[in-house]
Amino acid sequence: MSIDAVEQANRIFQKATPVLHIHGVGGKHWRRNVAKGSRVGPWLQAKYAVLDHETWVAKIPCMYLVAGSDGRIRYVGISRNRMKDRWRISPAYDPDTMIRLSENQLFHSQCWKYIEREAEKNPNATFEVRCINADQLLPLLETFGPPLSAFTALRGDGEGIVAGVERWLCNNKCEMLVSWNIAMTV
Repeated sequence: MSIDAVEQANRIFQKATPVLHIHGVGGKHWRRNVAKGSRVGPWLQAKYAVLDHETWVAKIPCMYLVAGSDGRIRYVGISRNRMKDRWRISPAYDPDTMIRLSENQLFHSQCWKYIEREAEKNPNATFEVRCINADQLLPLLETFGPPLSAFTALRGDGEGIVAGVERWLCNNKCEMLVSWNIAMTV
């Protein structure tokens, strides 16, 4: 892992649009009413703000990056449709009775357990989720040089560009970069 990958990921993060700010995790546990598996819960509730509603609901392939308050990028993912589809506001249920709670809850299937773990260690932990689509990413990739500039050959294939860069970042993961990404690297 070269320091270049961390620097390039940080440059992408800085160029990306801030979409979500998670500024607290705790409160009562809740469950999702979905098929059995890791996505059911119980989960802790989040205090959060949608920072850019237009980007949140835009129907365009994009790459998103999650960083902690220390600036370290912990996760990178893609959405083929909308950020709102990956970072869901899910109906929440009482974990014991499965009675519907009055407020929906923010959830991301891969990140949530890590967010909870960090919040347990540091109750003041915060996270920011930023999003960048291919049209915004292309000019930046052109400045990087190889290997990332090679993805500019996919011009016109927004999903291919963001998926390729996501894969490259995951393949170059380290403690300082995308330490929560495990699906593509194990």
